[in-house]
Amino acid sequence: MSKAIDRSFFSKDSVGALLDTTGVVVSWLCVVHCIVLPFAVALLPLAGLSFLLDESIELMIIAVSVAVAALGLLPGYFRQHGRLRAVILFAAGISLLGLGRAAFEDDLALEVVFLLCGAGLITTAHLINRRLCRQCAACSKE
Repeated sequence: MSKAIDRSFFSKDSVGALLDTTGVVVSWLCVVHCIVLPFAVALLPLAGLSFLLDESIELMIIAVSVAVAALGLLPGYFRQHGRLRAVILFAAGISLLGLGRAAFEDDLALEVVFLLCGAGLITTAHLINRRLCRQCAACSKE
């Protein structure tokens, strides 16, 4: 007895949902990395994780966050709902991440505030995008 494959899992909507979920996770991984790293600097080499100290890791996490967001948000905007709200929130969030990283590198408290606000905006952008895409999918079925 074989189970039938749920083809809806592979639909464009589910891929978009997966990208939005991935975008939320990656943006919060960035925050956790930036908050924990200053406290774990002494322990990372002992655990064999000293590569996490490299600034390129942080830049890679930000690049992955931008790429996942572009893949998740832009098709929703261009193909489905056409509302800029999610794209603007994402741009504001990424700007806060960059500003916090660049301007407040020496002040951990301010950097964390900017990182948390930026990740919150990115998360909100993905959640709004999902909601708007679901509404459009529901409208197209009527």
